[in-house]
Amino acid sequence: MPHRKPSSQPRLNWKKKLLFASASTALFFLGLELFLVLMGVSTIANSRDPSAGFSKQIPLLASSTNADGQQILTTASNKESWFNIQSFPKEKPAGTKRVFCVGGSTTFGRPYSDSGSYVRWVRELLTEVQPDVKWEVINAGGVSYASYRVAAVMRELAQYDPDLFIVYSAQNEFLERRTYARMFENQSWLNDLSAILQSTRTGSVVQRVSDRIGSASPAEDADDAEASKTLPEAGPPFPEEVDEMLNHSVGPVQYERDEKWREEVISDYRINLESMISIARSADAKIAFVSPVSNLRGTSPFKSLFDENVDATALTLQLNKARDLLRSGQPTEALATTRAVVATSPNSADARYLLGQILFECEEWAEAEQAFESALNKDICSLRAIKPLRDTLRLVAAQARVPLIDAENLLRQLSIDENGHACLGDDYFLDHVHPNLRLHRVIGRWIVDGLLANEIITGKPPTAAIMESVQERVDGSIDYQETAIAFRNLAKVNHWAGKFEEAIVAARRALAITSNDLESRFLLADSLNNIGSYAAAHSEYQTLFSIDDYSRAHLPYGELLLDSGMTEKAEPYLIAALITDNEEHMARAYYDLGLLYSATDQYEIAVSSLENVIDAYPDDTATMVLLAYCLRKDGRPADAINILDRLLKLTPSDAQANYEAAETHFDLGQLQESQLYIKKAIESEPGNPTFEATLEKVEQAIPSEP
Repeated sequence: MPHRKPSSQPRLNWKKKLLFASASTALFFLGLELFLVLMGVSTIANSRDPSAGFSKQIPLLASSTNADGQQILTTASNKESWFNIQSFPKEKPAGTKRVFCVGGSTTFGRPYSDSGSYVRWVRELLTEVQPDVKWEVINAGGVSYASYRVAAVMRELAQYDPDLFIVYSAQNEFLERRTYARMFENQSWLNDLSAILQSTRTGSVVQRVSDRIGSASPAEDADDAEASKTLPEAGPPFPEEVDEMLNHSVGPVQYERDEKWREEVISDYRINLESMISIARSADAKIAFVSPVSNLRGTSPFKSLFDENVDATALTLQLNKARDLLRSGQPTEALATTRAVVATSPNSADARYLLGQILFECEEWAEAEQAFESALNKDICSLRAIKPLRDTLRLVAAQARVPLIDAENLLRQLSIDENGHACLGDDYFLDHVHPNLRLHRVIGRWIVDGLLANEIITGKPPTAAIMESVQERVDGSIDYQETAIAFRNLAKVNHWAGKFEEAIVAARRALAITSNDLESRFLLADSLNNIGSYAAAHSEYQTLFSIDDYSRAHLPYGELLLDSGMTEKAEPYLIAALITDNEEHMARAYYDLGLLYSATDQYEIAVSSLENVIDAYPDDTATMVLLAYCLRKDGRPADAINILDRLLKLTPSDAQANYEAAETHFDLGQLQESQLYIKKAIESEPGNPTFEATLEKVEQAIPSEP
């Protein structure tokens, strides 16, 4: 065979190979991108901010050209869930002063929108106070935005010739750092790269496929199952509803006492404030801060922990006793009990809050305010601005000689003038931090007065006639249907956080506007059920089902009816609850039906129901005990023994399992075994009269020795 001759053509060097490979790859992805365009595939960045505000590649504002050829900046579509839609010319017209109001959801106007916000009042009042200037006041408040992202928003807005930034930011610092901990740790270029990729259709398709695969992973399924125990099931989509970021964040359970982390958050807040000042001054703009205000009296802590090395169970019992004493009109006795708990566990936010409630009832205003403030500061899940953050704001403003509109102390004084105390509550707020319409008006007025006092603007303070004229315009522009939805969102957030009393208030406010809103009615009923107001909950569930068949309510209402002994009424609701894609809810419904059928001596059907639970949760103790009981009552003690043997290998000291094993062996005539198991049950739960009676029964049945 002849040898092949070497090729005479020159070989490509590695640089050219790399160039051709890169070109081929780019052409491939360009072709793929064009194909996806033709297929109508949208990018993730078109519908949401894939970096949650952490990347400069996803701007707040999008540019377009109007009919006159003028460039107009408008809130980007992927930001509309977090920001009011605002629009203004890119080039500032002559004679115009441009004011950007930045911050979190209070600036946004929650639970309303810009139309009822303090920003709206600033916009209206500036025109009245200094009419020779054309004012552009843009609401750039982002829902759940903390100072890190507020600074990023300012950095973008600084390029559009601002005259003034008004900053109200401090309430979301701990929410952000817990929810987006990994993003804070990431390099900024990684966030930017992610944002760029998700602005392409190819990258968006890859991300969506990855999300679907990830959502099916066993680890995440376990997380979802755990979360479903505390989070309400998602309701039907409501197209006009603004997304509530808090619903997608971590829950209070994720927060722990961590002083080092707390100090880091406070330090970062200071850095962000200093950055805001630098951004404004670099843009040749003025800046003014507004001190944040919070609901002290009307909001209980989101999460409380007792101090280490104390008997948490005993202290919980003491607090519950104190609450009962307060409710029964015995504040003096309640006060003594609560003070004892505070002395034992000074860091308990719940104890401090209850102390404030009792002192308020006793009209000890100053001490009550201190207790409420302490409860706020010791809240493990800090969704209100703690004192160190407020102190940091004051310090930074003073050092940088930046005006501070002291809304905190102004509101304290207003409350003292109106109520005789500074225990701020639901007379000014709708929830933990969001002002009611009146307080939005007051804050807007304070800001304008502060701008006048600091000579940032000129003119005379607004008269009473001007205030009433603006009030009429504000009242006429508020969409109360939208407000009802906002109240419902507040109820959802409080329900999510386990703050059922606050959820009840918000749900009732929503229902006062739209009485037939099913989800608000459900949240009200379920929250009443969770605080033990069973008769009121029953009434609300009846009202709900008289309006429509609301599937989310089948299971909780069925359980309420079952717990109330109304088994016949409970059965159809529990059966209806089986029609769900939620495995945990379905298992609960089957278990409840097992309880129902066992209570009505329908043991064969009960066994069938409980076996469905065991299929999903093979080692669930309560289900196995109840199943063994039903098998025994159905005349199948041998099957019951098999279940109990397996259970007692898992939990050998379980009192109920040992008791049921004793009864089952007794039915089989195996008295020695029965005696052994009932003694184990009594060891685990001494003093139980049922166990003692069974032991006596067994010992009487054992033949005495001759």
